Amino acid sequence: MIRTFKKIIYKIVRGVQQSIRVQLITTFAFCILLGVIGGWASSPLFQGANKHAVIDYSSGMRGIDTTAERLVGVITRESTFHVQEILEWPEYQRTLKVLIVDEGGKVVYKTKGAQEEQINLHSTIRNIMSFKINRSSYEDQDVIHESKRKEFTTFYPVTIQEKNMYLIASGIPQGDIIEVQNDSPLPFLIGFVVFLASFFYITKRKMKQIEAMAEGVKEIAKGNLAYRIEEKGKDEMALLTENINHMAEELFSNIEKERRIEKQKNELITNVSHDLRTPLTSIMGYLRLLRDGKYEDKEQYDEYVRIAFSKSEQLKNLIEDLFEYTKLTNEKIILEKQEVCINELLDQLIEELVPQAEEHGLSFVKEFPEDRLYASLDSEKMVRVFDNLLMNAIKYSKDEGEIIVSLQRERRNIRISIANESEEFTKEELENLFERFYKKDQSRSRVSEGSGLGLAIAKSIVELEGGEIRAEYADGIVRFIIVLPVVAGEC
Repeated sequence: MIRTFKKIIYKIVRGVQQSIRVQLITTFAFCILLGVIGGWASSPLFQGANKHAVIDYSSGMRGIDTTAERLVGVITRESTFHVQEILEWPEYQRTLKVLIVDEGGKVVYKTKGAQEEQINLHSTIRNIMSFKINRSSYEDQDVIHESKRKEFTTFYPVTIQEKNMYLIASGIPQGDIIEVQNDSPLPFLIGFVVFLASFFYITKRKMKQIEAMAEGVKEIAKGNLAYRIEEKGKDEMALLTENINHMAEELFSNIEKERRIEKQKNELITNVSHDLRTPLTSIMGYLRLLRDGKYEDKEQYDEYVRIAFSKSEQLKNLIEDLFEYTKLTNEKIILEKQEVCINELLDQLIEELVPQAEEHGLSFVKEFPEDRLYASLDSEKMVRVFDNLLMNAIKYSKDEGEIIVSLQRERRNIRISIANESEEFTKEELENLFERFYKKDQSRSRVSEGSGLGLAIAKSIVELEGGEIRAEYADGIVRFIIVLPVVAGEC
């Protein structure tokens, strides 16, 4: 039972914490309760602050009315007395002026001192009824107006000698002085002040959070994207704060990315300019020698032509690689994917490169599984990736060695590895291998030419295919590893 109660309390508290609407409603209700308690607690302090004395005539008026009613009973009951005799009894002479009139308003009997002989019965009854309706204004009068009190008149129907008549009795009522306590507005005012003060105090924290949010948005609008608003609570305000911080982070990331792209673009232009200038300068130099006839014999002439042509091819390959890399990184490439048997694709490429490998005393070692492994990819682009890696293995491998090409299944991926003996790679060199225009220290390699874009292009293609590529070095072996999503099937 206690555990259930705790769970209910926890859910209520959590609900309040997560909704600013519920928080405001709860705060408002709590502050109203505090205001009511404050007003109620302060009311005893002002009980005597608004007292005043009044004259209460209600008991005197009831006495006159009771006497008149008793007189009617006496007249009706005491048949041995004449009506006039009854009216002359001392108890009535001292307190009342009594008129007994017939239905026409003629005074038939009256007490001594009464001068009326004829009255307007209709008007008299109307005035008596009007007085009874508005008697509250007469019953409670201020003490200072005691001299202005009026007669109180009442009437009763009476039958005398089988005739219908009316008894009209009037007199000055006696008043009692009493103290009246009017409600003071001060407890209400105190309750209202308590409500405002408590509401202000409780919502002060939330208002500070809103002010901090406004200040944060202002800072971010100024361009200070590193500014973060402190997140408090779990309600909508906290969610809004989190979204503003996330927006600032995204803006900061996008701007940094744009700056990085701009920097890379500038570096690209610088590197391209340098790499294009080198072969172009050589071509122009040899062509100038040929134009000016600065060669000794036909053999030297042919050598100059061969070198110029080789530099032209180098320049052409560099331009093609640059074009391919720019297209892969800056354009929306639509891949023409199809199911490709990786076993057969690698077999074909290796067979084509065997002659070039044998020129350096290298041989290929294939470690393929018996099962055919399929991947959904753009075969033309992946051929370029594998061809680039295999050619790199031939160019940068030590002579008289082996190039090991392995293929294996890893759950839902295909793992392709191309390994060869190589000069040592540092950790920094491995990290930079796939950067564009990066070239390993040429003093430790027999290959001095290259665009430096091959591995960058390979990385872009593999990532477009939904895979990943990395390089590892251990015990004199450099290994390039490609991981691609697998598709089950048969070759």
